[in-house]
Amino acid sequence: MMSRASLIIVLCEDRLQEVVIRRFLRSRGVTSHRMIRAIPYRKGKGSGEQFVREHYVNQLKAFRQRQAKTILIVAIDADLASVEQRNAQLDQECQQNGVDPRSKKEAIVHFIPKRHIETWLAYLDGKVVNEEDSYKTEYGFQGRESEAKRLIDQLCSASSDKPSSLVVACEEWRTRGAGMLR
Repeated sequence: MMSRASLIIVLCEDRLQEVVIRRFLRSRGVTSHRMIRAIPYRKGKGSGEQFVREHYVNQLKAFRQRQAKTILIVAIDADLASVEQRNAQLDQECQQNGVDPRSKKEAIVHFIPKRHIETWLAYLDGKVVNEEDSYKTEYGFQGRESEAKRLIDQLCSASSDKPSSLVVACEEWRTRGAGMLR
């Protein structure tokens, strides 16, 4: 059994992803806001996906240097790529910078919604979704991200019709992060 994490670092594209992750963690018993530290993202400037890729290696290095038990959660949209392709891009960033990619034993969780985080929110709102269409217009919550909280509590609850990228993310959480919250 892993020891309990004292810090959760969140590297994400934007405010909506941060709100989703914070609320997800709250639904998993993380009640202290001080336990979660989000890396400041570009607010409306440039590509969020590019920001995450550019900062991934440094956060991976910092994660490995910490003495405290830490979980690193990385949220990056798959966009038109697949979850596997986005994971490969993150591994490639590591290789290009002379850093070992994450190992299966590390508490590094990748949340990679296909196409966007809004796909997951639409699903959680009861919509039948596919991972090719964009749901940004209806579920973007631009400037009112806190309204998305009502949808998030059931993010990884049992359901047979979850979008495949959400299934992968829930498994990532179960095998890499959840054990460190007990």
